[in-house]
Amino acid sequence: MSIPKELEQAYEKGYRQFSWVKELNECTDSLRTYFEKGKKIFKGERFYWQTPEKDFILVGFGKEKELIYNQASFEQVDAFILEEKEKIYQNHFITGTGAILFGAFAFDKKPPKRNDWGAMEQGLFYLPTFLITQLGEKQYITINFSAQTQEILQKKWVELTSQFADLMDSQVLVDKEATQIESKEVAVAEWLAVVDETVEKLREAGPLEKVVLARQMEVKSNVPFQADTILENLQEQQTNTYFFVLESGEHVFIGATPERLLKASTTIFSTASIAGSVSRGTTEAEDAELGNYLLNDIKNRQEHKIVVDRIIKELEMMTGTTIQTQQPQLLKNRDIQHLHLPIEGQRQKDYRFLKGIKQLHPTPALGGEPKNLALDWLKEHEQLDRGLYGAPIGWIAIKEDVGEFAVGIRSAVFSGNVGYLYAGCGIVKDSQAEQERIETKIKFQPMLRGIGGDDHDKSK
Repeated sequence: MSIPKELEQAYEKGYRQFSWVKELNECTDSLRTYFEKGKKIFKGERFYWQTPEKDFILVGFGKEKELIYNQASFEQVDAFILEEKEKIYQNHFITGTGAILFGAFAFDKKPPKRNDWGAMEQGLFYLPTFLITQLGEKQYITINFSAQTQEILQKKWVELTSQFADLMDSQVLVDKEATQIESKEVAVAEWLAVVDETVEKLREAGPLEKVVLARQMEVKSNVPFQADTILENLQEQQTNTYFFVLESGEHVFIGATPERLLKASTTIFSTASIAGSVSRGTTEAEDAELGNYLLNDIKNRQEHKIVVDRIIKELEMMTGTTIQTQQPQLLKNRDIQHLHLPIEGQRQKDYRFLKGIKQLHPTPALGGEPKNLALDWLKEHEQLDRGLYGAPIGWIAIKEDVGEFAVGIRSAVFSGNVGYLYAGCGIVKDSQAEQERIETKIKFQPMLRGIGGDDHDKSK
């Protein structure tokens, strides 16, 4: 297959890194099907991303470049983007195509007591070799590669286009052996004690207003956990959420999160506040009653106001404009409903996207308020390693500095037959430990059901 003239011309101009974008005109498969097709060749090197509106989906295969360990900090990732920006030839600039990094930052840099995350523990980003993008009704393929000589350029083009054709023609691997799930809440007594200790601290006269405490549920299966199956289950079961999968070798981070952290166009920064929660009702009347309770409950409204106030303060710094506070609405998922408020403002021309991500993370919905005091408290008292849980996960375009990150909640990490589900809740001075445990059990449900644990759960 002959190489496109545009690539030859780009090489003659001195480019050695290429991001080739082309519309897929005769594709009928869903992007989840593409993700499943990639398992045979690219297992351990795949990602999946879908927005709540379902009109923007990304699937990536292979790692053209990878940022890991200390390379996956906010500063190092942004430095990489600034360095690579001018080196890459890209033939089209269509949202979500071309040279993009996908991945997640670590929640914090606390040294891990043990590693449940493999090489992802401190964050992971990669530029995929193949990227398939769905934008509305259209699908695009991006091929990212480098070549130092014309001979290598021609050879790689032939190899990669042939590999992509094989990928498109491959069959989905069906591996749906019946699963038996055992689940166990981890260190419950210790967690309840930390909640009580945190409440005592919050009741003291001082600046600390809120701390978000997370906990784990360990799950084991009779067969290895399959990212493809879990993703399919989550998409069938959940609404109004982002869906994400990030693979690294034998480890996979997967979730269905309702919470956007920050979306950046060239002109707008968009975020949202989600905090305060209550279960869904079993009838429409009960569901409406619970929702009305949530909208009017002083504790939940205060918890949400803490988040809104900080996000607006941060966004005003990022945009240089005044943002008016609105009233929250209800965001309803299958198991839980939240107080929810979208917030946006004009982006300052030279304000870097990842600077905004760093500025917002963690919001009071995942860390606490004030931020640094809450993080110090977590570092000293929280008895688990969050890894990528509760951290920013998403994508960023290298050439344009636009993209979108969500908050990695309603999520779990799996390796082989073992996984860890994560859930957290905001502790304020009126919190009661057992009630917070019940709230986190509700938040475990989406992922527990997604792995088949709802019907087969042998919880201890």
